[in-house]
Amino acid sequence: MKLRHALVIILVVLFSCSPVKAPAETRPSCLAGTWYPADARKLAAEVDALIRQDGTGPLKDPLVLVVPHAGYAYSGPTAAAAYQSVKGMKPGVIVILGTAHHVTVRGCALAVNDFFETPLGRVPVRLDIVRRLLDEDLFSDNREAHADEHSVEIQLPMLQRVFSAEIAHGAGIVPALVGGVDGHEAGLIARTLAEVLAGEKNPLVIVSTDFTHYGRRFGYTPFRASDADDARAKLKKLDYGAIEYILKKDVSGFSRYVDETGITICGAGAVKTALVLSIDGFKSGVIDYRTSIDSTGDYDSTVSYASIALCGKLAGIAARADVKWDLPVPDRKLLLDAARRNIVSVLADKGELKMDPSKLPVTCLAKRGVFVTLKKNGALRGCIGFIAAEKPLYRTVLENALNAAFSDPRFGPVKKEELDDISIEISVLTEPVEVASPGEIVPGRDGLIVERGPYRGLLLPQVAVEYGWDRNTFLDNTCKKAGLDPGAWREKCTRIYRFEAIVFGEKE
Repeated sequence: MKLRHALVIILVVLFSCSPVKAPAETRPSCLAGTWYPADARKLAAEVDALIRQDGTGPLKDPLVLVVPHAGYAYSGPTAAAAYQSVKGMKPGVIVILGTAHHVTVRGCALAVNDFFETPLGRVPVRLDIVRRLLDEDLFSDNREAHADEHSVEIQLPMLQRVFSAEIAHGAGIVPALVGGVDGHEAGLIARTLAEVLAGEKNPLVIVSTDFTHYGRRFGYTPFRASDADDARAKLKKLDYGAIEYILKKDVSGFSRYVDETGITICGAGAVKTALVLSIDGFKSGVIDYRTSIDSTGDYDSTVSYASIALCGKLAGIAARADVKWDLPVPDRKLLLDAARRNIVSVLADKGELKMDPSKLPVTCLAKRGVFVTLKKNGALRGCIGFIAAEKPLYRTVLENALNAAFSDPRFGPVKKEELDDISIEISVLTEPVEVASPGEIVPGRDGLIVERGPYRGLLLPQVAVEYGWDRNTFLDNTCKKAGLDPGAWREKCTRIYRFEAIVFGEKE
């Protein structure tokens, strides 16, 4: 009996110490029975019938599909044509960039659920990728935005039928809703997506969007149509104005077109994000285009649908020229004020300044290299910064304001009585690029980094301007800053990098 009791106690202890797995969290369907059938057999039959229709053959290296997201009775044929074109692909992960129709979203809203459910079963969410994204700026956990949202869910039954084997073997989705982002914000989101997808096999990005929403019901009537054919022709011209920029992967042109025409493309933010992705061997094409007039006959209130393919291999993000980044004057003033207040706060023994990132403009959340320079009556009083873009801009400014004031080894710590004579300058850096030839360097535009072994020297772009240096003199002085001989930049073992900077100060 004693032995039996001892075994019972051991088993109780073992089971009580075993980790209890939390029940899976599933986002249930909100469209079954309305936008598509609630019965699994009927839904499968409807999707299969749509996908079996004649259309474009298999695509080579599909990376991005632009797919509509209305009910299957309206946009089903156009969506099915897109999915038919990628039959045979074996994606390792499927990123769905939708839009939030009911909740205002800042940046990119993710859903941290284990599964999304449709009548055809559950689709796994790649929580490993979702959690990595949540560590980055512009990504948030916003299940509320996903709760009644159709732009992600409407894609799932077709994905389940086309990629049933891949989904069964772990090809999960990354459900994301992109807000009304500008080109720069889209670039930040795209950079992060490219980084987390870099190790994935055959990633597929679905941009879930409809095109023009026309009519008084949508508050958009840029033209009057005399009949259905007239409406179709005018809508196609309007839509293809945007589609042409998508086919060229021109995010700046697309953004400008949306602003100038007011075209009601509900997933414009998702489109911009996809257009910033860099694609090696890029090719594109329209798979299908039509409007709701084809199914309803109503040309007073219409929605346009297009499926488009962007093909090639994911390579990161597009060149900086495609995503022009700048700091608006109010944001510059905010950062300069924060830098000064942080120094004042520490001098007053009140500790470091705290800022709420949720109340800051998105430009201040971008990860950028930053140098903060202090000048006293025009003379250098401290300058320290980070080349690497590892923290949000506002945090890097706060940190380097203190570093420049109190930790520059060339100067003693700044004192209270000096503050009135000190002006602050901030330099926000672009990512350094190694130069193949010194001829690429433009004094006044470029800052320089010279490296050889353990030696490294950096000079900001404004230094060459202040001293009136030509290219060679600028290189000589950067070598001296690194502790090398002035002409060391001419030797093959020396590496030279250039970068640009947005420079602004309190005296401006």
